[in-house]
Amino acid sequence: MRVSNSIIIARSQLRLQQGLQGIDRVRDDIATGVKIRKMSDNPTDAGQLVRVGSSMRALAQFRRNADAGFNRAQAEETALDSLGNALTRAVELGISQATATASADARLITKKEVDQLINLAVDLGNKRFGDAYLFGGTRSGEAPLQTPAPTTGRFSRLTDGIGNPVNPSGNLTIEVGDGKFVTPNHNATEVFLDTDALDALRALSTALGNNDQAAIQTATDRLTAAHTNVQALVGTQGARINEMQDAQRNLDAMEFDLQVYRSDLRDTEIDKAMVELVGKQTLYQAAMSATSRILGLSLANYL
Repeated sequence: MRVSNSIIIARSQLRLQQGLQGIDRVRDDIATGVKIRKMSDNPTDAGQLVRVGSSMRALAQFRRNADAGFNRAQAEETALDSLGNALTRAVELGISQATATASADARLITKKEVDQLINLAVDLGNKRFGDAYLFGGTRSGEAPLQTPAPTTGRFSRLTDGIGNPVNPSGNLTIEVGDGKFVTPNHNATEVFLDTDALDALRALSTALGNNDQAAIQTATDRLTAAHTNVQALVGTQGARINEMQDAQRNLDAMEFDLQVYRSDLRDTEIDKAMVELVGKQTLYQAAMSATSRILGLSLANYL
C-alpha cells in the first residue's frame, strides 16, 4: 500500500486531535468534579446512575412517610399518657367517695370533676393531626366521638351509609420501605371504647350522681382495669415508635450507601485525574514533536 504525504498528515492530525480531546475531557472532569456529564460519556455507568437516582427518590418518599408516621405515633403516645392520667385521677376520686363517710353533696361535687374528665377523654379522642383526626381510623376526615360527651347511649358519632350507628374502625398504614408497611396509631374504638375508659368514667359519674356507694366501688374497679388496658396500648405504641425509628435508621444507611455508590460512578477522583492529565499532556507533547519532525522532512534531507 502506497502511503502518501497527505495520508501521513491526515493521520497525524487525527491522532493529535484525539490526544487534545483526551486532555480536554480530563480537564473538564477536574473542573466540574464529575466524570459523567452525559449518557454517551459512559453508557453503562450512566445507566447505573439513572437507577440510583430512581432509588434515591423512592427513599426520599419512604423517609417522608416514616417521619409522618413517627410524628403520628408520638402524638398518640402523648394522648395515651393524658388519658392514663385522667383515669388515674378518676380512680383516686372513686376511692375517696367509695367510703361510708362520704356525703351526697361531696359526691355531687366530685361528679362534676369526673364529668370534666369524661369530656377531656372525648377531646383526646377527637384530637387532630394535621388536617385529619388522629383516632379516626379509615374515616380520619370525621370526628370519631360525640362532643360534649353524652350522658347515655353511644360515644361514637359515626354512622354508615344508611344511617346506622357504627364505631370508628380500621387503621391507616404507611410504607416505610420496599414492601414494608407499618401502622402508626390506633383508632378511637381501640383506645377509648375497647379499653372501657369512657364507659367506666361515665359509670363512676352516674354512681356519684345516684349517691350509690356500691356502684362507686364497682366503677372504680372498672377504671383501674381500664387504666391497665390503656397502659398496654402505651407499650404497643412504644414498640411502634421503635419500629419506625429502626425504619428511619435503615433508610439513612441505605441512602448513605447509594450516595457512596453514586459518587464512585459519577465523581472525579482528583488525584487520579491529575496523574492522567499529566500523562496525556506528556504524550500529546511527544506526538507534537514527532509529527513536526515527520512533516518537516523533505527531499533535501536525503541528499
